[in-house]
Amino acid sequence: MLALAVAWYGVLSVAGVVGLGLLRRWGVGSGAAVAVARVSALVMAGFVGWVAGLLGVSHWWWAGAVALAVALAIGIRGLREVAPVALCEAELVGFAVFLLLALLRLPVLPITATEKPMDLAIWATLLRPGTFPPVDPWLAGHSLAYYYWGFVPWVLPTRVLGVPPDVAYNLLVPTLAAISAQGGWALARGLGGGRRASLLAAALVVFSGTPDGWRQLLAGRPLGSLDLWSSSRAIEGTITEFPLFTFHLGDLHPHLLVVPLVLASLFYACALGRGAKAQVPLAALAALLFGAAAAANPWCALPVGGAIALVVLVRDVPDRVTSLTPWVLVASVGLLGWAAFLPFWHGYAPPVTGIGLVTTPTRWDELALYLGGALLPVLVVGWEVSRRLGGWEPARRQLSRAAWVSAVAVVATLSGRVALAIGMTTLILLAMWVSRGKPRQHRQAWALTLVPLGLVAMVEVVFLRDPYGGEFYRMNTVFKMLHLSFTLLAVTGPLLLEWLWTRRQTIARFTVLAVCCVSLPHFLSLLAAVPAARPHGWGGLSWMAPGEASVAAELRGLPQGSVLVEGLGDAYSDAGRMTSASGVPCVLGWENHERVWRGGSIESELARRRSLVTRLYNAGDPATVREIAAELAASHLVVGSLERRSYPAAGLAAVMAAGKVEAADDGCTVVRVGE
Repeated sequence: MLALAVAWYGVLSVAGVVGLGLLRRWGVGSGAAVAVARVSALVMAGFVGWVAGLLGVSHWWWAGAVALAVALAIGIRGLREVAPVALCEAELVGFAVFLLLALLRLPVLPITATEKPMDLAIWATLLRPGTFPPVDPWLAGHSLAYYYWGFVPWVLPTRVLGVPPDVAYNLLVPTLAAISAQGGWALARGLGGGRRASLLAAALVVFSGTPDGWRQLLAGRPLGSLDLWSSSRAIEGTITEFPLFTFHLGDLHPHLLVVPLVLASLFYACALGRGAKAQVPLAALAALLFGAAAAANPWCALPVGGAIALVVLVRDVPDRVTSLTPWVLVASVGLLGWAAFLPFWHGYAPPVTGIGLVTTPTRWDELALYLGGALLPVLVVGWEVSRRLGGWEPARRQLSRAAWVSAVAVVATLSGRVALAIGMTTLILLAMWVSRGKPRQHRQAWALTLVPLGLVAMVEVVFLRDPYGGEFYRMNTVFKMLHLSFTLLAVTGPLLLEWLWTRRQTIARFTVLAVCCVSLPHFLSLLAAVPAARPHGWGGLSWMAPGEASVAAELRGLPQGSVLVEGLGDAYSDAGRMTSASGVPCVLGWENHERVWRGGSIESELARRRSLVTRLYNAGDPATVREIAAELAASHLVVGSLERRSYPAAGLAAVMAAGKVEAADDGCTVVRVGE
C-alpha cells in the first residue's frame, strides 16, 4: 500500500512542479502559489485532453501529457524563484492530510453502498478509451447526462500509473483532501492570513464537523459508535454533509470534486484583486479554474462567480500596475470561464425546472447542530463589529443601521426563519463594515464571508425545483449551497478570528478553542474505528462475490463499443456492479438515476430495456437469447451472483450456451455473443 501511495503522490508532485514552474515564470503569486500549482497543472492538462477528446481522440489524456511536457519546458526556469520554505510548508500540509485521511478511511475502502457505485461507474468509464461527451455507463448508447468534469484532471495520473479504477478511486479521495487543505492554506495566505490562521483554515477545510457529535456524546452514546450519518441529516428533509463526513465517506460526487477547484480559482481572484503584476496569466488561470469548477458542479457556478467578483472588486487595482479595470477583470474571468467550457454547457441539460418558495424553514436547533461551529467565528466577530460601528458612527447613522438590522431580524424571526435572521443580520453588519473601508487587514476575507452568509439566508427563502419533491423538495438546494458555505467559512473564519485576536485576545482564544473542539467527537469516533490490521491494498472491490472482481478486471480490456447485459436490481444495490468495476457500459443500471438525470421522457426506453433484459434471462433458449441481445445491441452477457439469485437456472443455462465464454472465475461468467 505504501509503495503505491508514494508512487501516486510522486506522479502528482511532477504535475505540481510543472505548474509551479509556469506560475513563477509568469510572476504569479507568492509562496502560497506552490499550494495550488498541482491542481492548476492537472486542470490545464485535463482541459487540453478534454478538447482533444471532443475532437475525436479516443486516448485523449495523452494530449494532456504533451501539454504538461511543453509547460515544463516553458516554465523550468521559473523553478529557480521558488521559496523553499513555502514549498516545504505547503507540501507538509498536503502530505499530512493525505496520510491522516487515508488512515481514517481504512475501514471504508470497499466501494459499495450510498452512491459510490455510480461514482465508480463514471470514473471507470472515463478511464477507458473514448471521446466526449462520455457514454452513459448505465444506459449504453446514450451520452452521460450528468456533470463529469471533476474527474477529468485525474485521468492522466491514473493512466500513467496504470492502476485499476477502484484502486485509483481510493487513492483519489485522500488526494482530494490533501489538495483541498493546500488550497485552503493558499487561499488563507492569499487573503493576508498569518501562518497559524492559514494552518487552521487548511485543517477546517477537510476536518471540520458539527456540534451534533457533542449532542450524541452527552446523550449517552459511546464515543466509538457516534452516528455521523444522522449528523449529515441535521435539517429535516435535506442532506447536511460537512467536510469531515464528506471526505471520510468518499462519495466522489461533484460537491467533493469541486472543492480544490473552487479554492484555487479564488486564490487567483484574490491575487487579481490585490493588483498583482501578471494580470493576463492570472485572469486566464482564474477563468480556467472557475470554468472547471462550474462544469464540475454547476450548482456552485453563481455563488463562486459572485465570490470571485467580490474579492476582485473589494480592492482597487492600482493604475500603475495595470490598465485593466476591476470590472473588466471580473467580466473577463466570467466570460472566458464560460466560453472555455461551452461544449460542456451545450450538451448539459440541468434537472432544475424553476424556483420555489421555502415553506419549511430551518429550526434554530437544526441550524445550531449543523452550522453552529462554522458560523461561530462570524457571529463573534459580528458582535465586535456592531460595537465598533456604534462607537465610530454619528448618532443618526447608528439609528439607521439599527433600524435596518432590527427590521430584518424581527421579520425573519416572526416568520420562523431563524437561519435567515442570523444570516441576514450578520451579512448586513459585515457589509456595512467593508463598505466603509474597514478593516484594511483581510478586507478580501471579510468580503468573501458575505457569500456563505448570503447562501445561509437564501436557502431559507427559495429553493431550486428538481425531480425530488415532497418532503425532499429543498434537499439538493440546502445540500449544495450549505456544503459550499462550510468550505468558504472554513477559510474565512480563522482570518476573522486573527483580526479579532489583536483586539480581544481572550475572546478570540476561546473562540478558536471552541471551533477546534466542535469536530472532536466525530474525529475521535472515526479514529477509534481504524482497524489494527492493515488492509492488503487500496482496492475497493473486496465486497464483490468470488470471481467477480477478477472478471471485471478482464472486461476492462474489451474494445470500444462493447456493451454488457447484467441482471436488474434496485438503486443502491449491486445492480450494474460489473459496469461500475470495469467501465464497460451496460444496457440498464440504476433506473432511478436515469430518471433524475433525464426526466420523464426516458421512461418508455427504460421500460423497453427492462422488459428485454428480463426476457433474456428467462428465455431458456440460446437462439432467443442471441436475438434479444442483438435487439439490445449488447455484446456480452453476465452470469454472476446477482443473476443466480434473480433468474431461473434454465434461463441462465441458455445464456451460458448463447455464445463463447469471454471471462470466467469462481462462479462468475461473461459470455460474448455475436461477432
